[in-house]
Amino acid sequence: MEESGELKFEPQRKILIATDGSETAKEAADFGIKTLRFSGAKVYAVYVIDTTSYGSLPKDEKWSKKIEQFEEIGHEAASYVEEKAKAAGLEAESIVLRGNPAEEILNFAEGQDVDMVVVGSLGKSRIKRLVLGSVSEKVVRHAKVPVLVAREWKEEKAYKKILIATDGSEAAENAADYGIEIAGWNGAKVYAVYVIDISSFESIMMDEVWIKNTYEQFEKIGREATSEVEKNAKTAGIEAASILLKGDPAKEILDFAEKQKVDMIVVGSIGKSGVQNFLLGSISLKILRNSKIPVLVVREIFKFTRFFSHIQRIQKAATDVVPGERE
Repeated sequence: MEESGELKFEPQRKILIATDGSETAKEAADFGIKTLRFSGAKVYAVYVIDTTSYGSLPKDEKWSKKIEQFEEIGHEAASYVEEKAKAAGLEAESIVLRGNPAEEILNFAEGQDVDMVVVGSLGKSRIKRLVLGSVSEKVVRHAKVPVLVAREWKEEKAYKKILIATDGSEAAENAADYGIEIAGWNGAKVYAVYVIDISSFESIMMDEVWIKNTYEQFEKIGREATSEVEKNAKTAGIEAASILLKGDPAKEILDFAEKQKVDMIVVGSIGKSGVQNFLLGSISLKILRNSKIPVLVVREIFKFTRFFSHIQRIQKAATDVVPGERE
C-alpha cells in the first residue's frame, strides 16, 4: 500500500531469537526487538536443551530430573523473550527444543523459513552446558539468512549510527543493502567503510612502482565501493558518509566504530570475498570475536527474495512506465 505518495517497505516477517537465559542473551533479545521492531513480524523465542552433553548417560530418573530442570530454565528464558516481543507489539512464540544447539537453531530457522537469526555473544555464557555463545559462531557460519550477534548492549543507549564495512564484493553489497534498510527503520546515520590492507605492501622486496600502482587500484576500488553504499543510503533518505582507511581491516573497522560511537557493524559473509588482499569475509570473524557492539553478518547467498528493499522500490517506481504496472 502507498500513502501520500510514500513507498512503504514490507519488512521481514519471521525472526528467530535464540536464548540461553544468560544476561548476554537477554541483551541480544532486547537489542534485536528494539532494532527490528516493525509491524507484521513474528518472533520465535528459541531455547535449546543441549542433550549432546548427556548422550552417554543412562536415561534413568536422575537424567529425567536434569532434563526437567533444563526444561524449566528453557521455558523461563524463552518466555522472557516472548513477553518482550509482545510488549513491543510483535507476535511471538516460545519454543524449547532438544539436541545440538547450533544444529537445532539452524534447522528450526530453515524449517520455519525465518528471515533473520538473533544470538548473543560468541563468548561462553555463565550457564554451563547451555553455552549459546560457543555455538553462535557455528550459527553465523552456516545460517542461510542474516545473523545479528548482539553483545554488551543496554536499552538506554541511543541507536543512531551504523557502520557498513564493504570490499565491493557481492557479499558486502548484500550486507550494505540490509544495513541501509535497518538504518532507515531507526533513523540512523550510515558510515560506508573500506580498509586498504597495507600488510601486502610491507615487504621490502616488492617493487615500488608495483606497490604504488596496486595501492592506487585498491584505493579506486574502495572509493567506488563506499560511494555506492553512500549513494544508495542517500537515495533512501539516509544520512551517509564514505570512509577510506588503511591498515589491518578488522582493527581499523573496530577502532573507527569505537571512536565514532557506532551502535552496530554490518559485514559480509565469513567466507572469502572475490577481492584479493582485502578479504572482508575472512576478517568478519575477527570483527565478531572482538567487537563490543552488535554485529550483523549477511551471507553472500542471502538475497532479498521475499520482498523489495526500500531502494529497489524507489528504483522500480522511477522506471515504471505505466503507473501500477507490475514486473
